[in-house]
Amino acid sequence: MKLYEKLADAIEQLIRKGVYRPGDRVPSVRQASQQHRLSITTVVRAYLLLESRGMLESRPQSGYFVSFRAHAR
Repeated sequence: MKLYEKLADAIEQLIRKGVYRPGDRVPSVRQASQQHRLSITTVVRAYLLLESRGMLESRPQSGYFVSFRAHAR
């Protein structure tokens, strides 16, 4: 499993456990990069994967937010 997949899975678990709720903003790409000691590219790939899974949605110039569809899953 690649690093971005591990990060995406970890964030998805936090969403499922209710740590991040629908509408919550997740850490910025830079913040997550520093927190997890991963490259910005790795974090972006993880967030894009979560977006494709319907867990996150991006809002231009605002960041990534937990999708309201994520709660329905």
